[in-house]
Amino acid sequence: MVDYLKRRPMLLCGLCASGLCVISFYSRAAIFFLGLLLIFLFFFLLQKRVYPVYIFVVFMLIATSVSVLTTYNKIDEASGLDGASVKGSFSVIEAPVNHGKYYSAVVKALDCDGLKDDTRVMVFSDEGTFEYGDKILATVELNKISDKYRASDYSEKIYLTGNMDDLTIYSGEGGFVISRVNKLRRYIVDTLFSNMDYKEAATLTALTVGDRSYLSDEFYANLKAAGVSHLMVVSGLHLAIIVSLVNKLIEKVIYNRYLKAITVLLTVLFMAALCGFTKSIIRAGLCYIIYAMSIVLKRDNIPENTLGAAVTLILIAEPFAILSISFQLSVLSTLGITAAALPVTKYLKDNVFKNSWLTYFVNLAIVTLSALLFTLPVTVWVFGYVSVVAVIANILVAFAVTLALNFAAIGLVFYYIFPLGGQILLVSASLVTKYVNFIINILGSLPFAAVRLYEYSFIFALLLLFSVIFVLFACKHRRDMLKLKIMHEKIISEGGGKLKWQ
Repeated sequence: MVDYLKRRPMLLCGLCASGLCVISFYSRAAIFFLGLLLIFLFFFLLQKRVYPVYIFVVFMLIATSVSVLTTYNKIDEASGLDGASVKGSFSVIEAPVNHGKYYSAVVKALDCDGLKDDTRVMVFSDEGTFEYGDKILATVELNKISDKYRASDYSEKIYLTGNMDDLTIYSGEGGFVISRVNKLRRYIVDTLFSNMDYKEAATLTALTVGDRSYLSDEFYANLKAAGVSHLMVVSGLHLAIIVSLVNKLIEKVIYNRYLKAITVLLTVLFMAALCGFTKSIIRAGLCYIIYAMSIVLKRDNIPENTLGAAVTLILIAEPFAILSISFQLSVLSTLGITAAALPVTKYLKDNVFKNSWLTYFVNLAIVTLSALLFTLPVTVWVFGYVSVVAVIANILVAFAVTLALNFAAIGLVFYYIFPLGGQILLVSASLVTKYVNFIINILGSLPFAAVRLYEYSFIFALLLLFSVIFVLFACKHRRDMLKLKIMHEKIISEGGGKLKWQ
């Protein structure tokens, strides 16, 4: 394990940065003393002239500690506005949520007396006539975050809540970028619903822009029971599909590493803006940006290192992003795929399976199991249940989701330029999505699809995860020793000297 982390220092950095941020949430004083300890360690490593990458890791951890303390200063400043009334303009940066008797939304201060620009506020209002991208003139009664919602709000950089009154709404004037993104989102939603049945359009809307508001409660319950709800949350999977599609189209015309890197960067920025800069998209986007840099520099990158670097950069910018459940699931599932699934699938491909179709299904099952295993402790802790049909559900719909998203993405572009061609592609996307919905409804509605877990399940989930990790490292160590033994026997047979391999 130690040797594994030595070769992946940025993964170690990401894990330590995550630990620092979690500790700081529960103990503000602890992060101050840990920061001092890291500073002493930094100068100690400088004096010892150790490998520079470890000095860099400690420096990044110091930056994370400083960011935590800076964030707490912002929280203290925001808490000082508890009970204050402010008036000014705000931009709606998240679609309002209907709670029956009232609406909630996240707004950003634009020009507001007593409130700094870009300050985020979770507001509540009796009116729901505003939407994402609007500008609002209003009076807001501010309150500090309650302890009950502290983790979820802090993870979104929200340090104040407020009741909004005296609203004057300016449609689509919340900012140049936001208004253009909202216009594009509206074009996507309107085009999908005008070219296919409601259920398929609702699913594709969730797949393309991450808006799940059109999904029925019954279908969403089946999604969770089938263990494929991550498919309806725009994440690294969806970004990977779109980036892969764009890269293939570009490579068909001309291949140039600089053009490829720029294409990856622009695709990441476009998708992040379209989907609202969610934590999982930002995490995956940073991984792809690092990948684009490696293309330009002609450097190989280890996936776990790339993931660790992305996590560290996010936590330096937003230390309490680690409290976001979606972010935790995104990072852990990616870690499971890169650290556990990829080595196993590579070994099976090289030594066991030769049939390409069989290899595909086995690999998909291993990838799904790895992602589920690494996210199991969080899933058990937060949701209290586990899906027993998740593996088969992912195998049956994974390729179909990729196909539907590709058809929809190309169809939406074509529909704007050449409506008939775009309509054909959108109909194809609808047919594939109909199959996806059918599988999800069938498997998710089974009475045994989701199993409710009981007390101490979290501990068992952790033990299972660590046991599998131990077995994987033991197998790898055994395989390495066998390779050295074979090398040793070959050298001896050729008259060479003894090889010290133990």
